[in-house]
Amino acid sequence: MASFTPQQQEAISTLDRNVSVSAGAGSGKTRVLVERVVGLITDPIHPVEADSLLIMTFTNAAAAKLRADITTRLAEEV
Repeated sequence: MASFTPQQQEAISTLDRNVSVSAGAGSGKTRVLVERVVGLITDPIHPVEADSLLIMTFTNAAAAKLRADITTRLAEEV
């Protein structure tokens, strides 16, 4: 797994509440969201249904990339 800043790691590992990830272009937002989503879905004790997650992006292209990246990471976990 890639290395993350303390703030990124906090966003990934905070599972008991909602988080907002907002940062400039190229800062790793997509990587953080992918890891967070994969962590929520694959949690061994309290897994979250993917259909219950709301992830908002500004463009359809960003949503498509996020969806593809999550699918790739989930395939890696299997």
